[in-house]
Amino acid sequence: MFRKYLVGAAAASLLTLGTPLSIPLLHAQSPTETQAPSGSDQEQKATKSVSGKVMDIGDGGHSFRLQVSGETKNTMEFVVDKNTQVNGQVREGTLVTVEYQPTDGGKNVAINITASA
Repeated sequence: MFRKYLVGAAAASLLTLGTPLSIPLLHAQSPTETQAPSGSDQEQKATKSVSGKVMDIGDGGHSFRLQVSGETKNTMEFVVDKNTQVNGQVREGTLVTVEYQPTDGGKNVAINITASA
């Protein structure tokens, strides 16, 4: 399913003559953190951004591993849900920037995935 979505997103990009989808992303080489505004009673959810190379896609396209760019070649795992937005064609070996939110359960939920040109 994730692969079909990725192919569809790539086709949509081609149809718009290479115009990127309107997905605001942070383009950082290392994880960064921004705070979403919320009320004083609510817990703030941090959105982070990381860049790297997709190592593999698993769970029927609902998860992937990323080798993080930088001096230390750390690997991070992400889950993809129905709200994840994909910009460009993403497959194994693709360089991407991922905007994500860590959960209390220790999972990283991908919010936006953008393939590097």
